Amino acid sequence: MKHFYRKLVCTVLLGCILYHTSTAQVTIPVGTTLRSMIVYVPTNLPQNRPLLISMHGANQSADYQRNAAKWEPIADTSKFIVVFPSGINNQWDISGTSDISFINAIIDTMQQRYAINRNRVYLSGFSMGGMMTYHAATQIANKIAAFAPVSGYPLWGGGNYNSSRPIPLIHVHGDADDVVTYPNLGNYLNGWISRNQCPTTPQITQPYPSSKPNSVATKRYWGPGLSQSEVVLITLAGKGHWYSMDSVNGVNTSQEIWNFVKRFSLGAVLEENSTGFCSVNGTIDNNYPGYTGTGFANTNNTTGAGISWNASFAGAGTSYFTFRYAATDARQAKLEINGTTAMSSINFPATGSWSTWTTITIPATVSAGNATIRLEATGGSGLPNIDNLEITNGVAAACPASLAANTLLSVADSAQAKATANAGLREDQRISVYPNPAGAAITVKTGIYWKSGDYITLYNAQGKTLQRRVLKASQENLNTAGLPTGIYYIQVTNVHGQRASQSFMKK
Repeated sequence: MKHFYRKLVCTVLLGCILYHTSTAQVTIPVGTTLRSMIVYVPTNLPQNRPLLISMHGANQSADYQRNAAKWEPIADTSKFIVVFPSGINNQWDISGTSDISFINAIIDTMQQRYAINRNRVYLSGFSMGGMMTYHAATQIANKIAAFAPVSGYPLWGGGNYNSSRPIPLIHVHGDADDVVTYPNLGNYLNGWISRNQCPTTPQITQPYPSSKPNSVATKRYWGPGLSQSEVVLITLAGKGHWYSMDSVNGVNTSQEIWNFVKRFSLGAVLEENSTGFCSVNGTIDNNYPGYTGTGFANTNNTTGAGISWNASFAGAGTSYFTFRYAATDARQAKLEINGTTAMSSINFPATGSWSTWTTITIPATVSAGNATIRLEATGGSGLPNIDNLEITNGVAAACPASLAANTLLSVADSAQAKATANAGLREDQRISVYPNPAGAAITVKTGIYWKSGDYITLYNAQGKTLQRRVLKASQENLNTAGLPTGIYYIQVTNVHGQRASQSFMKK
């Protein structure tokens, strides 16, 4: 059941990217228990935006936390969703799993309803909510990109710092707090500083911010540590056990938290012409606006045409693969990981135009280590245009030689192409470029499939044509002396629209 406070939230449809501003009381099942939360959604919220979860203190409520933290103006400006969960009996399970399951369910629900960016989920909490934030850091660091407790940390000693990865952490606390007292906080934070392998001597800013001479806040920064992790402590002199929003004589706690956490992400975005992008059965184009990076991958309009990436995952488990795409009609595909089908049927709904971009997120099981990821068309129209791939819990990795050697290899629409699409290019259709890396000149050798009168074109990484000539022989020499260092592409095409391409590096 939902009770709406402001404006009615719009019906969420697949592919919808706009929502009316709303604050809604939402109930979801978690196991056999119904749990409630307040959800704030800014107006005109695009897909793939962050989620921040803000947890109340003991004997408080979600509505109390909402009024204290005042996240809405920040969320409106920066376009992210805020969820204020309600604890059972206004408490949190700070040593067990029931509220860890609740947090996981919140993330899943927000993904299903609003297509959030799962790489950018942030957790904060006040008092006991801060204790819950630290507990979550030891349990689901693979789900939360950064942690922001306020006036709360474990008081019982014997701190647990067994997070699955180094964590970005910001803590705000008043030194006159008589409920969750301040003096032992430093000892507890030292455990996270050690876990993250941050420098032990902090950088100190006092007053903080330095532009406010009357501020009672002091900022201590330890970092960077492993995996660019950081620990930040903002101490509020004379402040007690409350959520401070004193922008004149201190800090706006919520704004400080957002300024910190927004810099962190769990995964990586794999763009064309960068580490992790291996090949496309087609071309890298930039003739439609709205893409990120240098362009987008445009496959041939054939069954079996695909795009390959390579990534490294720290551990086994479920990762999420978010494809940013555009298409004027629905396209069908499958996802393969290390040659095994992870999802056999993926529907990419039409976005309305080639310059209208949206995202679709696919969960899949991965193993620890390097993985080759392939998205392959299962319909005759090929894939939609793919702008990038965002992965959770992984980083971009260098492509295997078998993939990197022939970037952009493809044979386009023809009966012969369709017959060979699944097997890739035949030997007589391939082209080679040497030396690679190139110096002052390169030699392009074409298979016997390509004939005199076909075209050979040199592109830069942005898709700009640098040289184009008629193919006259099975070997062509091109002058590359004037090219700056970078990645380039050679493409051979014929009058039937068939093409084969290979990348090379200019040193």
